[in-house]
Amino acid sequence: MKAAAVVTGASSGIGRAIAIALSEAGHKVVNWDLRAPLEADPRIPHVFCDVSSEAAVIKAAQDTHALVGDVGILINNSGLQFMAPLDEFPIEKWQQLIGVMLTGTFLCTKNLWPMMKKLNSGRVINISSVHGKLASPFKSAYVAAKHGVLGLAKVAAIEGAPFNITVNTICPGFVDTPLMRDQVKSQMELNKLSEQEVLERVFLKDQQIKKLTHPDQVAQFVLFLASDNASTITGEAFNISGGWGMGL
Repeated sequence: MKAAAVVTGASSGIGRAIAIALSEAGHKVVNWDLRAPLEADPRIPHVFCDVSSEAAVIKAAQDTHALVGDVGILINNSGLQFMAPLDEFPIEKWQQLIGVMLTGTFLCTKNLWPMMKKLNSGRVINISSVHGKLASPFKSAYVAAKHGVLGLAKVAAIEGAPFNITVNTICPGFVDTPLMRDQVKSQMELNKLSEQEVLERVFLKDQQIKKLTHPDQVAQFVLFLASDNASTITGEAFNISGGWGMGL
């Protein structure tokens, strides 16, 4: 029987693509998200969870165990963005971004870790970003959180090895999600540029391959890292970014 999986932030975007791919591969999948999906999928039950809250994560872990038993796969995907100059960055936004993307990754991993140790097998896969390895202006909290996820993953990889738990991180560049398309549309209107011009000049200027990554590309890589074929891959961080950040 294939391991049960939790995907955080699976109501839309990359998380939804990952949850669907895991479900279609035969895993029982549970979506932890503050928002319910716009289109419910009966194969993927939704458990309300604020990943930045320890009490909420503990309850979600209990509810999930009642639904699918011990969880052997965790995809830490929840994320959000806010941009402002460093000296104008609101502390509440800093705390929110760090809380969801770094503290949330820690809390979800911590509370599902005992189930994986019990199974003597596990996969933790974090969805970070190329910004987990490099920086852009006005993204202090996002970049700090994503860098922190890579460090946390390395510690967890060391601690998980005796229990056959692997911990890896995927670092996407710009991914073709509805949120990304909204940003492209805004830039088209603001700068009077075509969609292709916006992609090449604004979003993909640091990528060698000038196209957005599709969510399914991330999902398929997750499937590989969750498989037995990846049993000796741990503590790594893999870019899916069209060559942006290559060598890091």
